[in-house]
Amino acid sequence: MRHAAMLATAAAGLAASVASADVITSWTNFGQPGSQAASPVNVQATNVTGAALTRGAGLTANAGTNSLNSAGWDSLAAGDYLSFGFSVSAGYAVDLDALWIGARSSNSGPGFLGLFYSGDGFSTNLFTFTQSGTANNNQIIDLSSLTNLTGAIEFRIYALNGTSASGGTVGSSGTFRVGDHFDGSTFTEMRLEGSVVPTPGAVALFGLAGVCAGRRRR
Repeated sequence: MRHAAMLATAAAGLAASVASADVITSWTNFGQPGSQAASPVNVQATNVTGAALTRGAGLTANAGTNSLNSAGWDSLAAGDYLSFGFSVSAGYAVDLDALWIGARSSNSGPGFLGLFYSGDGFSTNLFTFTQSGTANNNQIIDLSSLTNLTGAIEFRIYALNGTSASGGTVGSSGTFRVGDHFDGSTFTEMRLEGSVVPTPGAVALFGLAGVCAGRRRR
């Protein structure tokens, strides 16, 4: 009974030490030309390795200060997407809270885009970006349904149809860019927020190690 109590206490202590809300991964778009091949990872949580913000093979780079900007959305091909994500170290999982992001289309750029992730093979649209003309679209997207994420996790943004931001048809030169979130006074770097937690197996191993250490001390 005493050993079971020690196990539970050790496990609870480990979980509490790593489960606080955090920036899981953030990306540097400020100061970028828009036409860069990728936007680099800035912040990444302990036990997380961020993956750069990139564009799929079907898109082409386009200038657009302080963003990653892309053209070529008119084909709606499999390679027409933006990609970003992270990998989680063995023994840990990520519970996501939100994605902070700013977006903007040109008038002939895509008007409706969806956010998808690798956990279900990119089959479910988690959020729809509705672009109106060239207006900035700043979003804090609720991702709290995505829990216990392990291994490599990728998010993709695809155009949902051929309707442009101005209501016409997406053109070959139409663009869509992503970058920092702006609330009217403060810029927040594009980022995923959530918590890094130990997997049940890791908690059990940690607790067992604590019990064994207690036995050696006695």
